[in-house]
Amino acid sequence: MIKKIAIISLGIIIWFLPHPNEIDHTAWHLFAVFITTIFGVITGAFNILVASILGMVIAVITNTIDASTAFSGFSNDIVLLIVLAFMIAKAIVKSGFGKRIALLMIRRFGSTTLGLGYSLIATDMIISPAFPSNTARTGLLFPIIYSVSEVNGSDPEKGTRKKLGAFLMFSSMYGIGLSSALWLTAMAANPVGVSIAQSFGVNISFGTWVLAASVPTIVAAIFVPWILYRIFPPQIKNTPEAPNHATKELISMGSMGRDEIITGVVFALLVVFWALSGLLDLNKTIIAFFGFALLLVTNVFKVKEIKNEGEALSTMIWFAILFIMSSQLNEMKFMDYVGGVLADHISGININIAFIMLVFVYIVLHYLFVSQTAHMLALMGVFMGAGKSLGIDPAPLALMLLFATNYFSVLTPQGSSCNILYISSGYITPKEVYKYGGILTLLSFMVYVVIGLPWIKIVM
Repeated sequence: MIKKIAIISLGIIIWFLPHPNEIDHTAWHLFAVFITTIFGVITGAFNILVASILGMVIAVITNTIDASTAFSGFSNDIVLLIVLAFMIAKAIVKSGFGKRIALLMIRRFGSTTLGLGYSLIATDMIISPAFPSNTARTGLLFPIIYSVSEVNGSDPEKGTRKKLGAFLMFSSMYGIGLSSALWLTAMAANPVGVSIAQSFGVNISFGTWVLAASVPTIVAAIFVPWILYRIFPPQIKNTPEAPNHATKELISMGSMGRDEIITGVVFALLVVFWALSGLLDLNKTIIAFFGFALLLVTNVFKVKEIKNEGEALSTMIWFAILFIMSSQLNEMKFMDYVGGVLADHISGININIAFIMLVFVYIVLHYLFVSQTAHMLALMGVFMGAGKSLGIDPAPLALMLLFATNYFSVLTPQGSSCNILYISSGYITPKEVYKYGGILTLLSFMVYVVIGLPWIKIVM
């Protein structure tokens, strides 16, 4: 209750503070509502759904924004795409198709600890285009990692967590962020970030995203886990039991059933059509509707199961609200003003150094955030505005910020909701996440700057 009172008091104080002459009182009041909503989520005073709804109600009843504008986010095709992707992800888990892919990868590449780590990351990258929820993918991979670790005698309760499990858990936790950076549809916030970029004149399609992300992400996926293997080494270097365990699991699953086959075909069609959406002039949300319709018609996903998808509905509500508030702040030129202030503090230096500084500061500020989405909504528009004021090309900057929003998830224990599950396993400690997560994030930043930035400039 004290946190709630403190956050509400902060919002009231910001509302009545004198605002800069460059922005009007409506933009300032919307900022007060928006930043209070974000701080409410960051501090844990409010659930993100509750905070968003309260923010929308206050914004409307104070005439900061009108009702039609506030509700317009619910008809946004990006929000609908996120909801549909959640439904499709459920079908992938329910049918067993996702688990089968994971086990096949482990059977093929899991004879060494490093190979096992790579196989987990590769599996995540393969299934992530149809999984917009990091948490859902974690829920799929985590039981497999836990089981493989136990089979090889790695158990936190017996003091043997570092034999195998610690390295595998850390590798997978890092891989979740990388796979989210590889695909536009792999993380629920990615399409929202694309919309923010669009307000600055940057158009990013499914194909453009994966093309720009492919080289730096694959390099990071090869290089960074190898470094982790050196600085956070497992005591077991070879895992001959892992492929055997995966084989036994696959045998118990039996041959692919009807639902698995249908889900696999739909998954492949979605990835292909999303990749070609720009070329064929197809709306990505319509493609998702097509895939979901196939799952419904074939009864892989039943109509009655839709009512159980509370997570999808919750996500749709808070994303729609925060997306509209962020968009309105940008339309009111608030982001331009803040970006200009930020730009003034780094003006006069080389434009390339300024670019790198913006991305680096954006990453470091994640220490203050619990949610990747909250971070993006609060800061991406600001940093894009700063780049605009400095004359930086907005397309590479937008992509670098979007990719960073995903790979910096491992920076802190609270940096992503996925991290909590890995840490709660007992295989990884929060102290280790702060230490090694910071190292992995810095290494990723270097890969994306040194390799990714030149590549982005070539393909864009």
